[in-house]
Amino acid sequence: MTVRSERAFTLGEILVATTLSAVIMAAVLSSFLMMGRSGANAGNYVAMEQQVRQALERFGQDVRMAKYFTRVSATQIKLTIPQASDSGTDIVYYTYDSTAKTFTRLGPDPITNVANTTTLLIKEVQSCEFKRWMLGSTGPANSDAATDQVQIRLTVRKTALTAVATTNLVVSARFVLRNHRTNSV
Repeated sequence: MTVRSERAFTLGEILVATTLSAVIMAAVLSSFLMMGRSGANAGNYVAMEQQVRQALERFGQDVRMAKYFTRVSATQIKLTIPQASDSGTDIVYYTYDSTAKTFTRLGPDPITNVANTTTLLIKEVQSCEFKRWMLGSTGPANSDAATDQVQIRLTVRKTALTAVATTNLVVSARFVLRNHRTNSV
């Protein structure tokens, strides 16, 4: 008769293996969560950038076409834009609503030509500032009639449940009012 020796793990070895496995799993899980949050943050930033870029493109098109510029308030400007089809003009307002945290355009829709269409351009805007400039000057314009260039400064903040908020400060180039006339309207 032969004696068999039985081999098995001791309680100490099992505890050490379990502890190491738990530490490794915690490291893997935290890395996975960090990558997920980074991905969500990057996605928020891309969506925010796309929204701001499209809004600035629309804003720039209207400003470049504007005959007259009127600063209605610190958060709203009015542009008088000539119509392509006849000698008439359209009025377009760009407004920042600090309560709703939105930046909107009110005026005829450039595609459908439906009058007084409000278009939401940017959501989650924390601040907005319109600046007036004169051509060939380093200083700001002191009146609407002297304004030849318009610049917009926006702070946009995108929040998500799984990631920290993404904040972006956008300062546009100066848009030149190409058709600008002395404001008499």
